[in-house]
Amino acid sequence: MDHYVQDKVIIITGGSSGFGLHAARILLEMGARVVITGRDQLRLNMAADGLSSNDLLAVQADAVRTEDWQRLIQATLDRFGRLDVLVNNHGAGVRIAEVEKLDDAEIESILNINLASVIKGCREVVKVMKPQGSGHIVNVSSGCAHYSWGQWATYTAAKAGLVAFTRCLHKEMAEWGGKATSFVPGAARTGFCDAAGIDSSWLEGYPDAHDFARTLVHCIDVPEHCVIDEAIIWGTKQVKEMLNPY
Repeated sequence: MDHYVQDKVIIITGGSSGFGLHAARILLEMGARVVITGRDQLRLNMAADGLSSNDLLAVQADAVRTEDWQRLIQATLDRFGRLDVLVNNHGAGVRIAEVEKLDDAEIESILNINLASVIKGCREVVKVMKPQGSGHIVNVSSGCAHYSWGQWATYTAAKAGLVAFTRCLHKEMAEWGGKATSFVPGAARTGFCDAAGIDSSWLEGYPDAHDFARTLVHCIDVPEHCVIDEAIIWGTKQVKEMLNPY
């Protein structure tokens, strides 16, 4: 079966672990040319070694910094000559706690990493895609965007804002032949909880990063004249145990 991602140049932020790393592996197997980024050079090197492909480029970058975005895009163009897809997969819980327990720096960090940085990246990438008359941006949000849990309010605000931003972005991009998609995953065993300093034992029996990465890749592997507006995927255990109308 032919793949629509064949020979496409795809940037995946947060590509050294989790959904990003597994999506990169699948896309490389499908014939795409992939650029992965991450803030930690050591982890990025390990990811690149594990993927081991001539069609892979690893670029250390912090998505919060505009200059890093510009350097990343230039490195991509220098290596592959074009840019077809951006997957904004990076994100972090920073601190999951009640609103009154978060200080200014923590609030700003949560919003910067999970929302403002994505907006910056989309802005810089569109400058390349628009002259091409084509391009696809996939923004990775969270099931928090549609459901409510205590202690997750600030993170949820960022991820819900990301879904709304992506819909508006799609309308802008569609004017010149581009498109944008929201990928909305529920909880999975990705290391997110450990990085945020919260208990992860409740994730026993939940999907792993590869399970969800397959759907993330499907959001990209569609014909040029088609777009998946929003893809929401849950582990069946979470639907049974945790989802409620509020």
